[in-house]
Amino acid sequence: MEKVTRRVALSGMLGTGAAAWWGDEQPEGLDGRNQTTRTASMRARQRVDPRSISAVVTRRPVVTLTFDDGPDPATTPRVLDVLGDHGVRATFFMVGRLATQHPDLVREVLARGHQVANHTQDHLWLDRQPQWVVAAQVLDGARSLTAVGAPASALFRPPHGWTSPAVASVALRHRLRSIFWSDCLEKHLQLGPAAAATTMAAGVRRGSILLAHDGGHLDGPNPQSIDRSASVEALPHLLEAVLAKALRFVTLSDLIGESSP
Repeated sequence: MEKVTRRVALSGMLGTGAAAWWGDEQPEGLDGRNQTTRTASMRARQRVDPRSISAVVTRRPVVTLTFDDGPDPATTPRVLDVLGDHGVRATFFMVGRLATQHPDLVREVLARGHQVANHTQDHLWLDRQPQWVVAAQVLDGARSLTAVGAPASALFRPPHGWTSPAVASVALRHRLRSIFWSDCLEKHLQLGPAAAATTMAAGVRRGSILLAHDGGHLDGPNPQSIDRSASVEALPHLLEAVLAKALRFVTLSDLIGESSP
């Protein structure tokens, strides 16, 4: 394993040569709310859940691009086309209720060689929920995904990256791994799509887990309506800038060396 400088290597990671790392605390900046009391940084998330992963240490020139909050008919097909044009495979963290509503989109994501993982059933803020609600959200989300043809996966992402001891306990009990990220595309979009992509790509290194969003529309107990056009516009710029660094995109399971159970 390569020497980790100004980061902390974490034992017990999935896969040979994998370790978590974190840098300075950075707010996600997705919606401008005050997140100072929540797990809004890699350090805070890892402190709450030491088994979580925000990136890995690897000698391979590989990174992972992940998408949250889909599938969304308004955005997911456009994202798939951009990924296909660049020969990039990604991992999609899907909301169970949306997978049930749009099963054909789930199957299309899989047919194009991408990975599907669990983003809960209803996209609730899990850090504010009792443990039984957390468990129901996680397990129902997993069932919704497998019901429409997605392979079972041990990879799980709490909505907004907000975790808690209850979330960590549920993940441990059900042999799941909470997955976070190194940087988020939407955090930079105030710069404009092209500049956001360039700024984000500048910080990408081997083992980075990148976050973007293909979902913007959600009904149910925690509804949202967000225009993701800027994210889609930034995506080709991001892919090209990262590929220009001689890095290759792989699915999350490939990056961390984990296979689905």
